[in-house]
Amino acid sequence: MASSADRRQPTTGHDPTVTGGRHPVAEGRRLHVAAPLGAGRAASEPPVLVATKLCPPRVRAAWVERPALHQRLDAGADRGLTLVAAPAGYGKTTLLASWYAYAAEHRPLAWLTLDAGDNDPVVLWTYLVEALGRVCSRIGPSLTASAGAGRVVSQSHLTRLVNALEDQPGLALVLDDVHLLSAGPARDTLTWFVEHAPATFQLVVASRRDPELPLARLRAHGDLVELRVDDLRFTREEAAALLNGHEDLDLSVADVDLLVDRTDGWPAGLTLAALSLRRLGDRHGFVDRFGASHRHVLDFLETEALHAHDPADQELMIRCSVLEELSGPLCDAVLGTTGSDERLRRLAHVNLFLQPHDDEGGTYRFHPLFAQLLRMHLHRRGPEVARALHRRAYAWHRTHGPTRCAVDHAIDAGLFPEAAALVLGCWAEQANIGRCATVLGWLSRFPRDLLAADVRLLLVQAWALSLAGRRQEADAVLREVEALGTQDPGPLPDGFGSVAASLHTLRAVFPWGDVAEMDAHARQAVALEEPDSPWRAMACWARGTALYLRGAPEEADPWLADAVDRGEAAGQWLALAGALGCRSLVAGLTGRHQDQVELAARATDVAHAHGLEPVAAAALLASGVALADEARPQEALAVLERAVVVARFWAQPLPLASALLHEGAVLRALGRTAQAGQVLAEADGVLADCPDPGFLAGTRRARALWSTSAVARSQRGRAAPAVPPLTPSELRVLAHLDGRLTEADIARELYVTHATVHSHTKAIYRKLGVTTRAQALARASGLGLLP
Repeated sequence: MASSADRRQPTTGHDPTVTGGRHPVAEGRRLHVAAPLGAGRAASEPPVLVATKLCPPRVRAAWVERPALHQRLDAGADRGLTLVAAPAGYGKTTLLASWYAYAAEHRPLAWLTLDAGDNDPVVLWTYLVEALGRVCSRIGPSLTASAGAGRVVSQSHLTRLVNALEDQPGLALVLDDVHLLSAGPARDTLTWFVEHAPATFQLVVASRRDPELPLARLRAHGDLVELRVDDLRFTREEAAALLNGHEDLDLSVADVDLLVDRTDGWPAGLTLAALSLRRLGDRHGFVDRFGASHRHVLDFLETEALHAHDPADQELMIRCSVLEELSGPLCDAVLGTTGSDERLRRLAHVNLFLQPHDDEGGTYRFHPLFAQLLRMHLHRRGPEVARALHRRAYAWHRTHGPTRCAVDHAIDAGLFPEAAALVLGCWAEQANIGRCATVLGWLSRFPRDLLAADVRLLLVQAWALSLAGRRQEADAVLREVEALGTQDPGPLPDGFGSVAASLHTLRAVFPWGDVAEMDAHARQAVALEEPDSPWRAMACWARGTALYLRGAPEEADPWLADAVDRGEAAGQWLALAGALGCRSLVAGLTGRHQDQVELAARATDVAHAHGLEPVAAAALLASGVALADEARPQEALAVLERAVVVARFWAQPLPLASALLHEGAVLRALGRTAQAGQVLAEADGVLADCPDPGFLAGTRRARALWSTSAVARSQRGRAAPAVPPLTPSELRVLAHLDGRLTEADIARELYVTHATVHSHTKAIYRKLGVTTRAQALARASGLGLLP
């Protein structure tokens, strides 16, 4: 489209006659076009029009209404060009047809569905003028007749059309399937029209790939509205409306969520799943197994996404399907070739099942179902082919990073010694940013006999299981470690000085309700770990916490202060957050209120910054207690409720009991005595199962102490306003938004796609009424939604 000023001026110019078969040449505002005759059409014969191309298809009764997208399309009325670009099956045509049905009631709308025959510019413009003439009275019979006469489309024809459209407010034209226009005169005339159409005219274009139109210039001038894959994929609510509303499948919320994750919100994928689900009894089992191997999905993807490309491009996609993220240099290494960057850029342009993964366009990802299809093709070639590709990917990532990708490819290549070396060196870093599930996922893919014979890997597994709160499994692994007691490999790759040092530190950090055992193991840990050990902070934290729980806060504080200093220096964020939280509790018990508040704030800041809130119960507990002591009971209650949730996940009885005791005290101070009684009764039950709960054993005394604090003198607060409920999947994403993880990092941690995380994040923002992460966290914190 012309810029705002230019597009309002009627266009005039010469009508040059151009012959020959060359493409148009732009000379200022002059357009020269020579067009071949349509197949079987004499120069004097106007094209015969197919009437159905000029009408939108009928919208199925099962269509899910999408008013938010209709509003986006309405917003393009004063922008010139509206582009709807997505792969096959994303509901472009259906969306535009439904918008047409409602918008045509209050504005003039024209429709044209393109096909390969419209590459003849005379045919194209005969249809376009006919479509516009049906809704615009200024396009009279003479203009309609001239469009289909002869063998050329001249600038004067287009100029007359543009002038006829001037001052026709609200007029819009929908062009569907624009990707069928190939390079040549027809597409060039359309480009000219886009650049010169009046500002009052809206052109809506639907395409499977970005059309060769001046998109960058229109975007820069604010004259472009874009609806793409992220906009067109179904939300949870829309998927439920399709599957349980229109299709009446009665799927559970969890099954709907799983289907949305598996299809990445792809409307065609959900519709194809519904086709199979209609005739099945075990619908949950089908959802659990659903993927690209199902016949309807397989047929669609084979035809529309894979076989549409030449054999060389198919080969690139199939062989690179071993990669989660694709880049030019990485694909060059995997394929043993050069020039992959340009090929990926071209493929992403013509096949939107391969999508840019960053704003710079340097990395790409396949749609998850399309990736499954490609891997099925690769699997048919035999396992050694895939292993060879994984070996190349491992070698590239080992040099260029990230390490987690090198680990994944080493395991898939069967290079288990190499994978073990990487895991032993990086597991602590992963755990310190909340990625225990990633570490456990790696170890689960090792051969069992190899894992059982390596005491170092078993220790890593025991640490990760303990951090994940899986006590029984952790205990079983620790028994295996102790059975290999004669195996002493010396200093460990993760920085521990010995197997014994790692074992004692682990048992001190995870005492499972036994303060005496915690203290004994912590003593051994600080004796075994040298002052310069990266794990010294963890040992000092355990020692200080044991002393605190024994009722010796003054003795505990120096150990905790040492843990803070060493934890910050060594990047031991979990130990740092825990030590700061415990120091805050110590400061509160010893009457240092200002220190208490400052230390609690530091603890929560560390947990937020490094994505540790899902496991940093001490930080949340300290924050809640500090708020209660400042006579801010309603805020304290929200934080303490989160501390209880985190402590349950952590599965350590002592932090859980402590959080419950403080929560009960706040509830009682607020006058909610029945609820307080239930919470305190649970705390009693937890403590009763502890071998040695330390000073928490005197719960009556502790309750009296906490209930006479400042919180007991506070007034009842008001409940937070209700918000639309978040789905389980959205809550899982919300729990990861408070760290330094990017959306792509969160996707890898949760084993879903980046697009799925992005969709969840948008839904969270919408439901909470916010626009940024910080606002979402503040709102969720006040509502007690964060774990």
